[in-house]
Amino acid sequence: MPEPSPQPRRFPLALLALLPLLALLAYGFWGSSYDDAFITYRYASNWAQGQGLVYNPSAPVLGTTAPGYALLLGLLSRLSHISIPGWGTLLSLASLFLIPLFSTVALPGRFVLRASHARPEGETLEGAPGGRNDPGRTTPVPSLLFGATAALFRWNLEMLGTETLLVLAIVVAAAFLAFHHGSPRAQIAAGLLAAAAMALRLDAALAAAAIGLVLWVRDRRPPLPFAAAGLVPLSVWLAWLTHLFGTFLPNTWAAKRAELSLSVHGYTVSQWLWLRRSLPLPACAALLGLAAAGLVVGLRSGLLRRPFFAALGLWVALHEIVYRLAGVPFAPWYEEALLQAVLFLAVLAAVALGARLAALLRRGLAMGSREAIGWGFAVLALLPILAPSLADLGRQWGRAPDPRFAVYEQVGRFLARDAAGSPDATVAASEIGVVGYVSRLRVLDLGGLISPQVLAARAAGHLPDLLAAARPDYLVDVPAFRERGLAAFLARPEATAAYRPVAAFTSPEYGGGTVRVWRRE
Repeated sequence: MPEPSPQPRRFPLALLALLPLLALLAYGFWGSSYDDAFITYRYASNWAQGQGLVYNPSAPVLGTTAPGYALLLGLLSRLSHISIPGWGTLLSLASLFLIPLFSTVALPGRFVLRASHARPEGETLEGAPGGRNDPGRTTPVPSLLFGATAALFRWNLEMLGTETLLVLAIVVAAAFLAFHHGSPRAQIAAGLLAAAAMALRLDAALAAAAIGLVLWVRDRRPPLPFAAAGLVPLSVWLAWLTHLFGTFLPNTWAAKRAELSLSVHGYTVSQWLWLRRSLPLPACAALLGLAAAGLVVGLRSGLLRRPFFAALGLWVALHEIVYRLAGVPFAPWYEEALLQAVLFLAVLAAVALGARLAALLRRGLAMGSREAIGWGFAVLALLPILAPSLADLGRQWGRAPDPRFAVYEQVGRFLARDAAGSPDATVAASEIGVVGYVSRLRVLDLGGLISPQVLAARAAGHLPDLLAAARPDYLVDVPAFRERGLAAFLARPEATAAYRPVAAFTSPEYGGGTVRVWRRE
């Protein structure tokens, strides 16, 4: 049975020291994001311009997993002079501030010292009088280390602008309210936040279920205030989506399942390869080793018996199980909750090692000196992760972390210029995020996200016939995704006779070959 929730503790104001780092990241990566986020950005842009929550005007297809995020971005852009991609950057960086804030404040009092089993009698690592009798104080160092490690991590930088970081921050805030303030009002507020997270991205229902289950176990009764506060607005939201699109389930579900046969690696192998993309092999080993040690520290100190961490841990476990059973290929934005959990556990291990060292040095050194040495050792333990992250940050500064961005932006700008006199021009493409957002052309999506007819045609082996009948004005041939759409069409001389290549784009960072644009003559 989870232990009772602690009394609320004061927020560590020193966490504000993260703000200059986040401001620098905003300056260096303003408006950039992973390509798929720009699909949602186009929905947001069309809604903000009064064309409705659509990707292609007059074609209501729910082709984004984040319709609530699209509405939020569109609303914010209408109320300000900040672009939709700019708001994506700001919301993600705000999330990278809130996640460590709530996570670390939720730690048990004097967690690091209890975890290290090395606290001298009557002393605390913070050097404050009162020891365990001062539950209102908390050290900001774990928050700062977690926040800095997460903000600098390449995986997170590539996901800036996506909805998943904001969803994670809202879920963490909901769990904090649900378990650290025992009143029904707090449960209602937590339920409303859970509903907001599900509106942003429907799979946050797994997080809401995890919080509700742990509340039920803790209180030994159904969490009715939490459930009602979440289900009522969520029901209205789903009814509205059904009215707009005929369903509240994103078409992306079917499209992603259709992609599974084209996936080269399994889900877990893809997770590992993406981690290797973010860190060199020794740094990956250091991160996973520290995370494993942090899990041991957490289990020995009873961390998972605390409702806040039990609920978030259950959410991560449910998410990993459900996404494997769902039969969809890996995507990096799916794994933001797991990634932050791994980083959090690694920081716990580093801080626990620092506390152990500080305790061993208790003779002959003042408490403040021992504390400084302990925290310094914690930073040193994280250096194998931080150093490659900083080096990669220096290489990528001022450029979008997603290496496709620059090439796809050039393609989009070319299409916008070339089709300037043809407002109804259509482009067929497999990667429709940046290309579609920048070009503003009507898109025939060869991945099927916003073009459901493509999925049926591909399943029947008639995709080349669909393309021939649709007669798009432009084809965007991306070598890495050619087999997904254009390969069979381009292999037909009678089909390509009406088209000729008019532009080609590549860049040293892209590494995906040359992207060619074909125009129908």
